[in-house]
Amino acid sequence: MLLAMLVACQPQPEAQASHEGAAHPATGHFAGTLAVPGHPALRAALEVRHPRPGHYDAELLVAAEPSLSFVADTFSFANNTLHLQRPGQPGETLTLLQQGDFWRGTLAVDSVAYPTLLLRRGPPEPAVYRVRRDEVAGPSGEALLFSPADESLPGAALALFPTPLAAANATGWADALARQGYTVLLLPAADSLPPLALTAALAYLRRTPGVDTARVGTWAVGPRATQLATLLAAPATPGPRPAFVVAQGAPAPTPATRQAWRTLGQHGPVLGVYEINGPATTSATNSLRAALGGRRGRVVRAQGPALATSVIDWLRGR
Repeated sequence: MLLAMLVACQPQPEAQASHEGAAHPATGHFAGTLAVPGHPALRAALEVRHPRPGHYDAELLVAAEPSLSFVADTFSFANNTLHLQRPGQPGETLTLLQQGDFWRGTLAVDSVAYPTLLLRRGPPEPAVYRVRRDEVAGPSGEALLFSPADESLPGAALALFPTPLAAANATGWADALARQGYTVLLLPAADSLPPLALTAALAYLRRTPGVDTARVGTWAVGPRATQLATLLAAPATPGPRPAFVVAQGAPAPTPATRQAWRTLGQHGPVLGVYEINGPATTSATNSLRAALGGRRGRVVRAQGPALATSVIDWLRGR
């Protein structure tokens, strides 16, 4: 089945917006359908906003399939055609032709096309969050910052370190967190986690407007989660330390890493998350739970959209 929400926005100055042909895209709240081959059509809504001169953003919501949630950093409009793209995912785009009060076109997810028809129903709904590209010091490189539109109340934030295998889902996790008011710094996918990448990401978030500096944590995936535990367990690790840790899909602790996990569990809240996919996951889940010691650590198993929901439910108690 299709994912559920697509948010496309261009709050960053480097994204390109073209307005050739028609002078400007139609703004407003557009409601209609998204056709899914072999399934009933899904109800969809598109918000096209013009928050300030020279700037547009858009958000497509498909509430019946919340797992498709992704954000695009490209908003272009030329020859009556609107083009939105998910950042880092060139195969996921929304292309719509403006026909009066209608938008008609296609949502493309890799090789699958979903015909889309939307009719203007009124003014656009307010934005929940923004996304922009930025450079993070150290080896991190260009990152994506997902931040709530309302920065008046400081809230929790986390740095998300995915692996290449998890990169396709990472923007969906960031979207789900941002919709609940969390600020997320999504770092480039990699298999390693150098100390400078960790300290630079945490320092970046502490400087970000709308972030409670006492509630800045991390989410690391796969082998990067093990490296994170090792870094944080070392007494000489420089720079700010995370207030909480989410470790997703970490390999089962070995004799060499078990003490690092135990130390991490003693010094701060830790959530271990595993996807439900077989006996190997069961073994890793039990091993990590034993290594954390059960005092300030918790290990859960989830699948698909429930994975981000499990993290959000746990964060509410931090």
